Amino acid sequence: MSFRIFYLDDEPELLELFQDMFSGDGIDISVFSEVSTALQAIEKQPPDLIFLDYRLAGITGDEIALQLDPGLPKALITGDQQVKTKASFVAYFSKPYRVGEIEAFIKECIQSTT
Repeated sequence: MSFRIFYLDDEPELLELFQDMFSGDGIDISVFSEVSTALQAIEKQPPDLIFLDYRLAGITGDEIALQLDPGLPKALITGDQQVKTKASFVAYFSKPYRVGEIEAFIKECIQSTT
């Protein structure tokens, strides 16, 4: 069984890069550039972990996180160092993020579920 990760960001090139870098070795990554599509996918089959960009078209990742199941682990990726959130996130990553930090975080999340 693979570890399922969703990533929602409105920058398609970042989505492609993220998917290329972190897919494989039992990790299945689905990327979304539209909020409605991501929410439908989450409702249909929730992932094990979701990464959310903070600034999206018409909504923030924080606002989306507040709509999701509190038990779903959420990580925030943002270029804004002063962002204030109301939702609970298991991790925060700054853009540009360090690949090694995200790799280590994903491995830690996988280990905590086994």
